[in-house]
Amino acid sequence: MDEMEKQQFQTDLAKRGLELGEPVCVARIIDAPVANVWTVISQPGQLQKYHPYCRENNVYIWPGVGSRDGVLFHSGLYAERDFMYWREGAGYDLQIGPPPRKVAWSSWNIRPLSEARSELLIMDTPILESHLLETAKKIYMQTYFGRSIEVYLDSLLRGVEQFVMTGREVKPRQFGTHPVYAP
Repeated sequence: MDEMEKQQFQTDLAKRGLELGEPVCVARIIDAPVANVWTVISQPGQLQKYHPYCRENNVYIWPGVGSRDGVLFHSGLYAERDFMYWREGAGYDLQIGPPPRKVAWSSWNIRPLSEARSELLIMDTPILESHLLETAKKIYMQTYFGRSIEVYLDSLLRGVEQFVMTGREVKPRQFGTHPVYAP
């Protein structure tokens, strides 16, 4: 999303009493070409193959802008991902959350480091209710974002790397548990 699109998105959120919090970014270098990483993350219905906290991934619409899928986590939490931007071969941006509310904006970007090496970066930005007290926002951020989301994203990226490099599916909680998504 470019700067102008981001400003429009924030304006739209403000009209609904919402605002963006501080983003959390986690990246992983994968010894594979961009095309290999893209093939894995852009295929419908295979999130559970590389996501250690995902029990089930149901596809409703695919591919491109307007795509939607559902993610059932090992904790029983369910969320839907609505794809807002689709950069063929390079990444996508989506909103995620339990329907009908979206709780985060997630941007996935693949960057070539060489012909055979890539970086996959995921940046998650919380969507907060503007009317909440700052202390409530802070508690929410500490529970679902910050270090918590860093652990989550690191496990997800490690799963992508494993699946891209070996074709082996990850096991549930392979890289550890998570209090929200896979206790």
